[in-house]
Amino acid sequence: MTLTLTPQAPMDPPSFTTDPDGFEVPAFNTQSPHAGKVQSGTQAGSDTPTRYVKVAGVDRPVLAAGLHIPVGAPIPVASEQRGQATEYVVSGLGQADDPALLNRRYMVVGVPAKSFATARRLDVIQL
Repeated sequence: MTLTLTPQAPMDPPSFTTDPDGFEVPAFNTQSPHAGKVQSGTQAGSDTPTRYVKVAGVDRPVLAAGLHIPVGAPIPVASEQRGQATEYVVSGLGQADDPALLNRRYMVVGVPAKSFATARRLDVIQL
């Protein structure tokens, strides 16, 4: 895991701020960054249907097990509602990583559990 991921936890109760363009956006509590990995790809084109989540009126495909974080990292909050789920921002890259990943944001929509896990593989959508 060579990427640096910065988790952003939802505020409780949910809070919103206004961005420079005048749009309301969710406010988050930034947490300590940790190592991680993005494994993109969806089930599109396979025999099983791709799962979609609607964000701001747009259907976005879920990247099943698309974000890997260490097992010891705090368990993120999952939700299909923006501002109520943990979001991860790619804040650092290793030498072998694709520079196009820098500053990408992923929202957690599922946290599958496993009995013998070496990493948490989160279901996410890219924002």
